[in-house]
Amino acid sequence: MKRTNIPVFIFSVLLFSLVGCLKERPRNADPDKGARNVVEFENTGDNVSGSTSTYPRFTSDLGSVKTGQTVKFNLNVSYSGADVAPQDITVNVEIDPSLLTTYNTQNGSNYEIPPTAIYTLPTSITIKKGERIAQVQVGITNNSSFDFNKNYALPLKIASASMGTISSNFGKAVYSFSARNSYDGLYLMEATKPMVDVTSTSLTGWYPIEMQLITYTGNSVALYDGINYVDAYGHPIKSGTSGSYYGSFSPVFFFDNTGKITSVTNYYGQESGGSKRSAVLDPTGVNKATFNTDGSIKSFEVSYIMTQSVTTPMAPRTYFSEKFTFKGPR
Repeated sequence: MKRTNIPVFIFSVLLFSLVGCLKERPRNADPDKGARNVVEFENTGDNVSGSTSTYPRFTSDLGSVKTGQTVKFNLNVSYSGADVAPQDITVNVEIDPSLLTTYNTQNGSNYEIPPTAIYTLPTSITIKKGERIAQVQVGITNNSSFDFNKNYALPLKIASASMGTISSNFGKAVYSFSARNSYDGLYLMEATKPMVDVTSTSLTGWYPIEMQLITYTGNSVALYDGINYVDAYGHPIKSGTSGSYYGSFSPVFFFDNTGKITSVTNYYGQESGGSKRSAVLDPTGVNKATFNTDGSIKSFEVSYIMTQSVTTPMAPRTYFSEKFTFKGPR
């Protein structure tokens, strides 16, 4: 009995070993499995869309852009998968408004397609033979059609490709961008005269102090405190020796083409909050900017008044006389 069972056992082991070897042979791999070559958008930045968003969004901060200046951001198209492009691949790109509608709905955003006068977009991109990525640049110009109050984005889709399969996930993408005017930046805020609150002598100025001025429109900036007391638009002050700030109030400075400050308003809207606070320019002040030899902002001096309309319309509450010295981009 033992002599007849041994060969059967050995045969079974050999058969099992052969089957195991066959499973591991490369020629038995499923040819339909594995990476395929697809054409898709690929960006140097991060995908900043929400987790439930159908489409990715890549964003670019264009920095400070002077009137008439054109700046650019990169747009990448890739041939993704196991192989490099076996030949030149022509990829055609176009604007898809319905894409942006879907993106805004899914992400609770309000992006708009910019006027054609402010952007240049290559509509045909070539991925060269032997390469995986082609990079082109989108140009954005700060001209009279650029509205700093709007959130701009280009909703792009790959309309066609001469080779490869267009990606179902990244064949469409939203490219948002933002620009800063020439006054935007980080400043040292100092007093040229003491701050005066006519209702309370315990409320005094908090100087010198670093503050941010953030683009509000093409020719204006709003005061933002992201460093000292409150991470919001607001004006820090001292209450005794403690830090404080005026609620529902932050000045917005408007400049003309020569650097003269033409007006000051409240970021939250005139007559805002329970105290109905507003900001107005004090015409007795210097109220103008000085510039470096290259035209960049050096500093500006401004005098303005916070008013309240609780009992008397636009009654002066606090007087400010300040100098802002540019330290660098924020």
